[in-house]
Amino acid sequence: MTILDKIRNFLSDITNVSLGYNEINFIQPDNLDQEQIGYSIDSNGNSLINGDDGDWQEQWLVIAADQLGDPIIVDVSSPNLSVLSAAHGEGTWEPFIIADSLDKFANIISILNNVSKDRTYPVDLEINPITDKERQEALRKIEQQNPEAEIWYWENFFEND
Repeated sequence: MTILDKIRNFLSDITNVSLGYNEINFIQPDNLDQEQIGYSIDSNGNSLINGDDGDWQEQWLVIAADQLGDPIIVDVSSPNLSVLSAAHGEGTWEPFIIADSLDKFANIISILNNVSKDRTYPVDLEINPITDKERQEALRKIEQQNPEAEIWYWENFFEND
């Protein structure tokens, strides 16, 4: 199985997650190439990769976006397929790790989906707020499984201001 096959299988099996105002929306496997437009290629199919620091890198593949429209990226050059994010619209790409591997990212999404039950929409979350204990337990699991990840990203996911 190729890396691209593994990523497409991941995308086939994963579901979007929504918690109040925050969400992660995954690309459909058949749209993976098209969804790289604006990142690694322009709308005419020309490469946007030039190898400079702060520019999009060849080893990055967008698989999703969060509620801010920031890309969720797989680093296909890393042995475990680490998962990154980076703020869009900043003029440069400065990615950070949000999951140590694609498999661990799937675990994070599972944790988030469990917490988001009956809390998908803002009004649901208002009626059924996340307790401090639930939040802390979810973040503990994420951090324990992903020691390289920037836990602040997931802390922010639980904020609903």
